[in-house]
Amino acid sequence: MTTRVCKCLPGDPCFPSREEWDRLSRTLSQPVIYDQRPLAAVCYKNSPEYSPAECEQVSANQFNGTFLSASSNAIQWTIFEDVVTPHGIEQCPFNPGPDAICHQGRVPSFSINATTIEDIQATIAFASKYNLHLVVKNTGHEFIGREFGVGSVEIFTHYIQGINFTDNFVPSGISGHDVEGQHAVTIGAGVQWGELYLAAQQHNRTVVGAFPPFVTVGAGAGWVLGTGHSPLARFYGLGVDNVLQLSVVLPNASHVIANEYHNNDLFWALRGGGGPSFGVVTSVTYRTHPNLPYTASSYVASADSPESFRKLLQVWLEYHNLVMDAGWSGSWPYADNTLQLALIAQGIPPTRPLTIQTLEAFYAASKAIPGINVSVATTVPYSSFYEWYNASVVSSENTIEVGIPTAISSWLVPPEVFELSTNELADALALIPTALTYVVGGGVVSTIDPDSAAVTPAWRRMITHVIALAPFNQTSDPKVVEAYRQAAHNYTEPLQRLAPIPYGGQYINEADILETNWQGAYWGAHYPRLLSIKREIDPQDLLIVYKGVNSEEWDDEIICKRL
Repeated sequence: MTTRVCKCLPGDPCFPSREEWDRLSRTLSQPVIYDQRPLAAVCYKNSPEYSPAECEQVSANQFNGTFLSASSNAIQWTIFEDVVTPHGIEQCPFNPGPDAICHQGRVPSFSINATTIEDIQATIAFASKYNLHLVVKNTGHEFIGREFGVGSVEIFTHYIQGINFTDNFVPSGISGHDVEGQHAVTIGAGVQWGELYLAAQQHNRTVVGAFPPFVTVGAGAGWVLGTGHSPLARFYGLGVDNVLQLSVVLPNASHVIANEYHNNDLFWALRGGGGPSFGVVTSVTYRTHPNLPYTASSYVASADSPESFRKLLQVWLEYHNLVMDAGWSGSWPYADNTLQLALIAQGIPPTRPLTIQTLEAFYAASKAIPGINVSVATTVPYSSFYEWYNASVVSSENTIEVGIPTAISSWLVPPEVFELSTNELADALALIPTALTYVVGGGVVSTIDPDSAAVTPAWRRMITHVIALAPFNQTSDPKVVEAYRQAAHNYTEPLQRLAPIPYGGQYINEADILETNWQGAYWGAHYPRLLSIKREIDPQDLLIVYKGVNSEEWDDEIICKRL
């Protein structure tokens, strides 16, 4: 007979009393946020939180990534604040009707604004004692909603700050090893890429980090735990390849350091095993690189018909690997029959021969396609990576909206698919109405030992990461949500057939909610080792997340587990 064990939720007899919460709160640097409500609750006239002034403020910022990242009761992709069931959606949207009810949804009921390691340790010990549904939010950019959960208690790490550069970093615990100091930066868990990029520029260094325009992506936690893809990856490796050390609070509430020499199994698992499965990260130390100049290319081409756009895609795919081998990196998003390129190459002019000539050959070939209008095809010098990044953020700030419901799917595509299956790949991509496509593989990424970190070995084989987007309007109909999720899933199925596991895979941070073989897609052959480490380090299943390591027996909301 199948039995179940469940987390203790608000309203259950086992849930801590207010007096017990008060005792915890007195030990913390910031008071516990009791009975936390969704961001829009202040807009509901029948809600105790109703406040016209506060409603005006939050409504004005509902699409502001900086505001959302700094709010413990909001995430960037609002569909994951809702509870979607076959019978309806429990939600708390903005612009409510006069009799509308603000449902709690998946917004955590209690939040701990952690600013110290001790805050996290105390909260983990408390959650373990009472078997609470514990979640962790840093900035809220993750695309599958793991930061929130029904009846959950939240550790909010956004305000764990600090940025410290050094030119002589030596990892902890290296007694007996002859290790030369390295250029590095150590950051708190709440630091975001926009601020770290600026700090690196001020120190005349470069750090491998997130793509523009998402300045609020967390540099110190989720991004790197899921792999960390970057426009600089082809030059310096993935985010996980640039981590020198992490500090983390484990599920037993102990605080440890993990690096190549100390707790190396944990170090391996944290670099790509997904967060917060193995602990709550408090700081990360990254290798830094010289602050080189870059040549950037911008390209925009629109087609007058789907047929012309399909031809444009095919021509681009024929040049794709040649252009990247010539020294370029970056992204090539497309939507509404319009293709854009946002590429960078090191050096002014680029240090590799034929870098610009190869790209210009594609420009010329695309201009010759009937029905194609190339409105932008330029190369611009930038004195540093930050200068290009900052310019890209300004020019791209309205291209990707946060604060809206979005369904996504993604797949890692290896270079041989571009070369050997060009027509089939063009057909597959032409079926995706809106895609974000990032060139993050090849180059240095492909030279690194596939077993050096927990990420799927497919990262070492791939060249481009394709993300299919399916944004939709706020809805109360679960069938609409399911239809968009199914559409996003369907968009990448042809890519999976062209590059099946283990040759292809998926980025954990931008995952497909309908992916069934998620263990293989996220981690490939590394999953058994991750599972073993997870079971040893978290025997009580305190830090379980949806489609995370060892979540197989848990329900989708990580409330009950089958035994």
